[in-house]
Amino acid sequence: MKTLKLSLILAVSILLSFTNCTHEDPEPIIIDPGVGQSSDTLLVARFTTAPNFDGDIDAVWDEARPLINKATVTAAGDRIIPLNTINSGTDASLEPVDLFDPFVGESYNYSLRGGHDGEYLYLLFEWQDDTDSKERESWYFDPVSSTWKQHNKYANHKNDKYYEDKFAMMFPIKNAQGDYPQGFEGGTCTVTCHANLTDPQPGQKTTRHYMEINGELADLWHWKRNRNVLSQSVDDGYVRDADGKEGTAAANGRKGDEGIKMYDDKPIFTDPVTGFKGPKWVIKDQESYYWITLSELDSGAAQTVTGVAANGVLTLSDASTIDPNTDLVAYSEGFGLKRFPSITINPGGAGNDFRSDTQVRGSHIGSGWQLEIRRKLNSGDPTDAEFVVGESMPFGLAIFGNAAIAHAQTNFLTMTIEE
Repeated sequence: MKTLKLSLILAVSILLSFTNCTHEDPEPIIIDPGVGQSSDTLLVARFTTAPNFDGDIDAVWDEARPLINKATVTAAGDRIIPLNTINSGTDASLEPVDLFDPFVGESYNYSLRGGHDGEYLYLLFEWQDDTDSKERESWYFDPVSSTWKQHNKYANHKNDKYYEDKFAMMFPIKNAQGDYPQGFEGGTCTVTCHANLTDPQPGQKTTRHYMEINGELADLWHWKRNRNVLSQSVDDGYVRDADGKEGTAAANGRKGDEGIKMYDDKPIFTDPVTGFKGPKWVIKDQESYYWITLSELDSGAAQTVTGVAANGVLTLSDASTIDPNTDLVAYSEGFGLKRFPSITINPGGAGNDFRSDTQVRGSHIGSGWQLEIRRKLNSGDPTDAEFVVGESMPFGLAIFGNAAIAHAQTNFLTMTIEE
């Protein structure tokens, strides 16, 4: 098995352990004392030469002092109503009381390094995770009910995890007076997160992100392993106020930056005649695939579903059919090789709009994720944080290991951008 390469000065004395697949007790990262490190401050020095932005770790990254820490999943608060409504219906007993329960205690060691060249901020973000998770709410066929179903979005137990890896970072946006959102310097992401919200309706969580004070904003980077494959970016957004819905589960301050959405994750097709549901798009006879591109739909390599029969037979846009009853193993829950993806993806603005302007390059190297991130210090977007040379900024980060919302987090971090 490969070892996650942190590539610090002289590349010595770096020990990572990946023996615990559940990440419940990762061993610490040990750094050469000559390099220096911090557990809470990211030092962003000016590069002598900017790195090649390609996801590989150039020698120039040896100049950067790492922030070394561990992100851990903690409890999220009680879930009031079922959230996997397609599979759970109204039976709350099928789901854990705490939404994060199947993930609580999981931890990820990580290294974060930064630098700038006067125009761009560069980050190198590496974290332990021995599994490249791409299995995101795939469609499978249930032969008992003769219906198509999706794997749960929110895991009901530790063996019910069908989602993509992700990370998130949150930065404060100063107001016109030059002030950060109230409480952000002391609380970072925690000031935007509100639990025990009231009156949840189907599909609504009782923990939501929004700003307490109208007009305040926070920049939210959200990288999605599957959905950002073609855009090669984070899905850049921001957090604003709850628009009068504060305290209720209808509150949702998360918004996307201006630009092209990189994915469609509303995959359900409902047959207007039979009323049965099924996947929205498929590629006939394809195995082990986790997304469909718009170009595949446009070229005819992939098809849209136009009918779902009572016995599960799918009719496709090219008038052909797929009968899962003839190959139940291939379409089976959990391991069927022909299960269908839950998303289509596209390049979005490919770095040319505000939603995709925080670009990402990198890969899963067997023992963990190795990602380079680049964004202009000042993007010109009022819903983006500005990274000012000579100033410090509070921030927080989160790692989602095969999880829709259960995130391991580290808050109360500081980024210092040197002259």
